[in-house]
Amino acid sequence: MAKKPAPTEKRIVLPGVSWQQFETLLDELGSHRTARLTYDRGKLEMMTPLEEHQRCSRLIESLLLVIADELDVQIHSMGSVLLKRADLECVAQPDASYYLTEKVRLSNRAELDLSQAPPPEIAVEVAITKSALNTLGIYAALGLPEIWQYWTTIGDNVLKGNLLIHQLQNGEYVQRLASPTFPFLPSKRVLEFLDQSDKIGLAQALAVFRSWIQEQRSLNT
Repeated sequence: MAKKPAPTEKRIVLPGVSWQQFETLLDELGSHRTARLTYDRGKLEMMTPLEEHQRCSRLIESLLLVIADELDVQIHSMGSVLLKRADLECVAQPDASYYLTEKVRLSNRAELDLSQAPPPEIAVEVAITKSALNTLGIYAALGLPEIWQYWTTIGDNVLKGNLLIHQLQNGEYVQRLASPTFPFLPSKRVLEFLDQSDKIGLAQALAVFRSWIQEQRSLNT
């Protein structure tokens, strides 16, 4: 019997979509849409995430929440909010975005107009398949200061991917070994946490990670 092919993300790219047509589509889809939307000056990409995709994003969020708790800082999760600039005709929808300095109210369509509000300090993008659009270029146009891109593949190795951390400088992203927001946190430690979550379970992995943060703080005091 032939082996059943593994499911994968579905991406559809539609060219020649005007901004008004895109706004109409948002109205039709409503705030409970499941597709991730990316728009860049007439090109629209729609992607339907898999459960494995969501799992990676949730694990990274649990890590960030532990950091916030240990450092006694506020972190506001906006979820997979649609980030847009009508004047630039750019839209991106990361898997998660976070404010550390303030909490921003969302519209009824679960979107955020970055011409009226500051961009989130950190955005997380999980990719099992490569986008046809230049997502980093869109994020740069939107002014997001820090992007975490987690690249992985479907199957047993979904938590054994690669994490790239980008910092916006002079309108372009520069790859960093550690988070600019949390300089003690290298990308390799995030990957270790994801791997441990798979091997020893999330609760134990979070406990190990919390102890690691405490060690880092003691070394820097």
